[in-house]
Amino acid sequence: MDAERINMVEGHLFKKMVKLAWPVIAANLLQTMYNIIDAFWLGKLGRDALSAPTISWPVIFTALSFAFGLSVAASSLVSQYTGKGDEETSAFIMGQVLSISLILSICIGTAGAVLSRPILTVMGAKDAVLDLGDVYMKTIFLGSPTAFVLFTVGGAFRGWGNSRIGMNLTAISVLLNVVLDPLMIFGIGFPRMGVFGAALATVISRGVSAVYALYIIFSGVRGMKIRPKDLIPHWRYTKLIFKVSFFSSLGQSITSLGFTFVMSVVARFGAALISAFGVGNRVTSMMIMFSGGVAAAVATAVGQALGAGKEDRAVRAIKMGAWFNFVIIGGLCVLTFFYGRYVTAVFINDPEVVEIGKIYFKLVSFSIPFFAAMQALMAALDGSGHTFQSAVVNIARLWGVRIPLVYLLTNLYGFTGIFYAMIASNIAALILAIIALSIGTWKKPIINVEGR
Repeated sequence: MDAERINMVEGHLFKKMVKLAWPVIAANLLQTMYNIIDAFWLGKLGRDALSAPTISWPVIFTALSFAFGLSVAASSLVSQYTGKGDEETSAFIMGQVLSISLILSICIGTAGAVLSRPILTVMGAKDAVLDLGDVYMKTIFLGSPTAFVLFTVGGAFRGWGNSRIGMNLTAISVLLNVVLDPLMIFGIGFPRMGVFGAALATVISRGVSAVYALYIIFSGVRGMKIRPKDLIPHWRYTKLIFKVSFFSSLGQSITSLGFTFVMSVVARFGAALISAFGVGNRVTSMMIMFSGGVAAAVATAVGQALGAGKEDRAVRAIKMGAWFNFVIIGGLCVLTFFYGRYVTAVFINDPEVVEIGKIYFKLVSFSIPFFAAMQALMAALDGSGHTFQSAVVNIARLWGVRIPLVYLLTNLYGFTGIFYAMIASNIAALILAIIALSIGTWKKPIINVEGR
């Protein structure tokens, strides 16, 4: 159904970007609700239960970074072939990415489940936090194929010009999670499962949505259809997919590993800081998810424009996205700056946690708009398929700036040094992104392989 697809090559660019961005923003915010819902209900069980997903998440996100990389590859390649007018190859690319995604997710999920407890031990988790975090992480890892399918299908359709598919798939899984979370955590109609129930509810919810996603792409009811033979790896395109996804996945995974190191420092200060840091990250993540939706629209616009040979239109999309993100996220951060204490109290009514949450929002809110603008600039690299530069920026801002400052400033200022390091790295990220784009290599599309 081409009526559902947005052609980013022609017409009013800003209106089309908004039309493409809002479903991605909605999907991203819904995706964040997974963690928000878990945090809300687990907070009722106490700080140890709330700390379990918080300390586990950086490791889980490291695994999901590979799903993100494949999603970037699907979006980038599909958008460029769509801009070029090659719909058949666009659908074929989706099939190729999906088969790679399923194989990789099974391998990563198995390894993550086996290694979860040793990893958490290295991170500094102890006693109840270690036991509960291990249960949570194992469950999420074993269900990782469902997340990989959702990332891949959503990314491919977004590059094609239909971002509502990803939103609908996410909405299904989140709504199921909203219902299942309290039932499984507290044992309403189920055995009381606590932290395990929160993780299991997430896996089941994603699983139902993933099955529907597979129905959509094999039936062709939404306009793009793949055939079973499209799943058979084609070496030429497999190389192209890995070329695009590798650096994106590498950048995300190394970045996530960096967050794991940061979390290990957070863990040294105890459960109160872990809980406050977890709440703060979840709330700021919602804002970042908003700016990420705008960035996704930029990536699609850039990919389709470059595929069609319209470089000037790609440049306009980047500028629009960066300024829009900075202004809108800046406004939201004003609210968290003044009301951070009350935001924290919504999740957990612990005086020590609430006080730390207040400090978090007072400091970190200042830097989020810079990071949001950076996301739009990095989208140009992802949309054009030049993910090496974006990986360099992500690695540099975390390993070159944040992590060294975390270790240095915590020795000087205690746990607030973590927040100062976050401010510095977010501002540095925007500067690095501007430098990366000024080089100009992103303007060259990568769909230069011969036809099948």
